[in-house]
Amino acid sequence: MDTVKNETQTSNNIWRIETADKSQWVTVQAWARDEGWDLGIGDADAFFEVDNEGFFIGYIGSQPVAALSMVNYSSEFSYFGHYLVPPSFRGQGHGLRLFQSVIDHCGERTIGLDGMPSQVDNYAKWGFVAHRNNQRLVGQLQQDYACPAGIEAINESLLDEVIHYDASCTGVNRSALLNRWFSGDDRYGFVCRNGQGISGVVGIRRSQEGYRIGPLFADHPDDVGSLLLAALSVAPRGALITLDVPEKSDTRLFDLAEQYGFESIFHTLRMYRGEPPKEQEHKVWCIASLELG
Repeated sequence: MDTVKNETQTSNNIWRIETADKSQWVTVQAWARDEGWDLGIGDADAFFEVDNEGFFIGYIGSQPVAALSMVNYSSEFSYFGHYLVPPSFRGQGHGLRLFQSVIDHCGERTIGLDGMPSQVDNYAKWGFVAHRNNQRLVGQLQQDYACPAGIEAINESLLDEVIHYDASCTGVNRSALLNRWFSGDDRYGFVCRNGQGISGVVGIRRSQEGYRIGPLFADHPDDVGSLLLAALSVAPRGALITLDVPEKSDTRLFDLAEQYGFESIFHTLRMYRGEPPKEQEHKVWCIASLELG
């Protein structure tokens, strides 16, 4: 059931905020598609498993006018995403009003986000500090690829090991997210190994416009290409592929993406309010999603 967070009178209409369920969130997913965010199909199912009280929509009367998510991963870390206002309702303060009303959902947790450059100054006013750039890379698959030897598909028996490896890379326990991330219709995951266990992981799933890759983590740069090929092997020729790649000194993934015909179409900034998680940045080659990090 929806929870009304607050109500104020605005221009003879009632402004209210509701905690959204998945059926209401379909509206927000449509807004995101209109804005070109290319959300993963089925991502909302995984997102709501993390914190089903962390999705909010602001209304004027019965009209939804703003949305955002403030998802609590743990007692120490939250993620801010899906910050959307339809074009016809922008410039009226609805997004800010929504943010100010629901930020307390995060308590004293560190909050992460991936934001557009045009919003960075606003985020800075709210206490967020820029950490790095992520490039949105997009390309059309020009041929069929085979999964390289030595790469294993993720199944239920590997999931605990994958979750542990993910936490070692990100500094965050994302078990609630990952329990459903690599399984379901048109959702896949792969790992590579060294003598000590998993040394890399990649996921790919259908998206609103094609396929979206993420995460892609690897201990060693030499494994990045094999993991990328494993992901590409499940997508059909002609599919549009999207990935969000952190900028860093090792440009291995950017170089590979360029070889496959990918190009950057925009960039976002990873920002934090509070102490950032202890991420192993040299292992993070592609993030899982802009919406939940």
